[in-house]
Amino acid sequence: MVDIHLHSKFSFDSKEEQSVYVNAAKERGIKVLGFSEHYDYDAVLDGERDITLCDIEKYSENILKLRRENADVDILFGIEFGYRREAIPHYNALLSRYSFDYVINSVHTLKGRGDCYHDAFFEGQTLEKSYGDYLNAVLESVNSDLDYDIVGHIGYVSRYRKGEYSALCFEKFSSIIDDILYSVIERGKCLEVNTSCGTSPSEFLPDVSIIERYLALGGKLISFGSDAHRAGDYLRNDKKFIHFMSSHGVREVYYFSRRKPIAYTLTK
Repeated sequence: MVDIHLHSKFSFDSKEEQSVYVNAAKERGIKVLGFSEHYDYDAVLDGERDITLCDIEKYSENILKLRRENADVDILFGIEFGYRREAIPHYNALLSRYSFDYVINSVHTLKGRGDCYHDAFFEGQTLEKSYGDYLNAVLESVNSDLDYDIVGHIGYVSRYRKGEYSALCFEKFSSIIDDILYSVIERGKCLEVNTSCGTSPSEFLPDVSIIERYLALGGKLISFGSDAHRAGDYLRNDKKFIHFMSSHGVREVYYFSRRKPIAYTLTK
């Protein structure tokens, strides 16, 4: 398995050393892993003082150091951008300066409403309206001029919701989810299956129903991400992911190197 959604101390919400992940991979005989540190310029635009931007220069230097020290492991240099239309020029300027292996495009915040996981995001709104607003932002993001490779954790808005009806399912939002998935496929982008689901009743983000719809529409590019913020969550629920994919006839999934998708075979 190749986990390419890992956060370390270079992300504002983690204290983990990247080397600990590398050692964990080596202990399991895994030869490839990827970091995707947060770079949430969307939050900066909203004046969020608690969210600091990744120091990409130091992050890049540390990746090079780890590569020198661990020649037997392919350590990927990724980034996770928090989508906002106004942030695109800033993000694309960074992409002209740094040679990332891949870019994850994630919707974390909505302008004027803050982060989608906070209770405040839902105040005065029905769950359906809040989820619909989030999905509209995801649709905008996948069709944007941001130079990205992977669509991150669709359904993030539901990650910390509780209750039987709190999953963000295909059936409830079929029209806009189809628009999103058609765009992902037509633009040759990759759908991330994220195994960090918090209190959501969904097994993955996106929900199983959305992944099944993506496959039914002919979607091929799928990546695995634990969204780990500590090494103990590296490869979180990987066996569940493998079982689900295998049961749906998926034999290969992807990671990215130098902005190109690399297929690998799932093994139990």
